[in-house]
Amino acid sequence: MGPPGIMWASSRITHPERLSVDKYSDWYENKHIKDVLVLPGAVAAVKYQAVERPVKDGGEERTYSGDMPWLVVYELPDMVGFRESDGFKNMSQRNPPTQAEIDTIYMNTQFAIRFYEEVQRFEGEKAKENGPAKFIISGALEPPSDIASTTDFDKWYREEHIPLLSRMPGFIRSRRYEVKTAYTIKQLQPSDDMQIVPKYYALHEFGGEALPWKQIEESVGTEWAKKVMGSVQKAEVGWYKVKRVYPESEWGSVGN
Repeated sequence: MGPPGIMWASSRITHPERLSVDKYSDWYENKHIKDVLVLPGAVAAVKYQAVERPVKDGGEERTYSGDMPWLVVYELPDMVGFRESDGFKNMSQRNPPTQAEIDTIYMNTQFAIRFYEEVQRFEGEKAKENGPAKFIISGALEPPSDIASTTDFDKWYREEHIPLLSRMPGFIRSRRYEVKTAYTIKQLQPSDDMQIVPKYYALHEFGGEALPWKQIEESVGTEWAKKVMGSVQKAEVGWYKVKRVYPESEWGSVGN
């Protein structure tokens, strides 16, 4: 078995005059996600919806989640095994979309699909007390490619950033990944994204009534954080809340 990872799928409606949020959500939550979870190797999933961070002076913040307001994360105990499986690769042939789905859903949406391999997992001391997760910070970053920069980037996460996050109200866990496959599907046309997607991804989970915005802002205001963030070559940051959970207790044995 290969290393664990996730299949990560963000999306947006490209033609809201043709496709409503309610219709899209109903199709996604009650059909598409379940079609993936019945495949061998996918044991759970969570669907997220974008939230806005309070911005001082009433300004606007441009975020990845603002552009791609829905995100689904599928848990894969063997990421490569799932990605290369006949079940996943032949999904569209085995269970092809109807013409109505093509006309209504696929021609009016854009999906960004990524496969990430896990490189670090940090569980908070109060994970059970603070759980289940209600919010996530979604951060994809790419430092300069030289060894010194990538080493410092990894060290910053392990020695400063995640420890700071872990002391915040509601913290549950952090997981870090490296992207292995990335592509966009727009109107059923795929395009490779590996050259434009940041190489590293972090998923930070929180419970509670809201994300601890003040502490989050302070965590990226340290000298080390400013050094790292000031040198990144690519960045995508998003804020999401949990919309629907497909737990392993329900889906873990389906198809496996």
